[in-house]
Amino acid sequence: MYDPHRKQHWDGKVGIWYFTEQYAAKRRSKNRAKGDICTRNIDTVDRTVYKNYLLTKVFPAIKEKWPRKDRGQVIFVQQDNAKPHVPPSEPDIVAAGTEGGWNIRIWCQAPNSPDLNCLDLGVFASMQSLQHRLPRKGIEALIASVEEAYRDMKTDTVDNIFLSLQACMLEILRQKGGNLYKTPHLGKAKLRRAKLLPVSLSCSRDLYEAAIVLLRAASRGSALLFDSSSI
Repeated sequence: MYDPHRKQHWDGKVGIWYFTEQYAAKRRSKNRAKGDICTRNIDTVDRTVYKNYLLTKVFPAIKEKWPRKDRGQVIFVQQDNAKPHVPPSEPDIVAAGTEGGWNIRIWCQAPNSPDLNCLDLGVFASMQSLQHRLPRKGIEALIASVEEAYRDMKTDTVDNIFLSLQACMLEILRQKGGNLYKTPHLGKAKLRRAKLLPVSLSCSRDLYEAAIVLLRAASRGSALLFDSSSI
């Protein structure tokens, strides 16, 4: 994605964060002196911790890195349905997401749908393969290794993952919300070499309207589960 304000292409990466905390070592060991600042995992990642990360790390990073020309467009931050995750209508989240003319929203991943998660669809596998080339011991070294793998992940890889996500979305629509389909293979490398790789995949009007009919039927007279007019 080209950012005309910065006059450069944006690689699509927002950031990566760790649920860790720092502490002073209470005693000396062979690896550190007493009083050295060390890193450890946060014991409990509850809703308070998670919400704080969204407000102080994720949302600010989006606003810093996202191309300004798209500031008014809807930006979804997808989460699964784990207990610590916040409701999309959480007032503090809504306020932070709309501050400054932005339209950042929380979006919950559909259950039993790993193909709707870019991390599961390819980010984790790509980073893991890079990280394994840099074996290190200790939590600080592990963090450094993950950061390096994240930094080295190519823009083409990010593009491929999002195209795969869109292809899976189309298959789910064709399956009327089901997940009994084979992961689509688009031949992205071949299309890229031929300079025919699309920026995004389109959905036919018939498929879109059929999906809306299904959603309205599923709502059974209550509020529509997915309000297309708000996007």
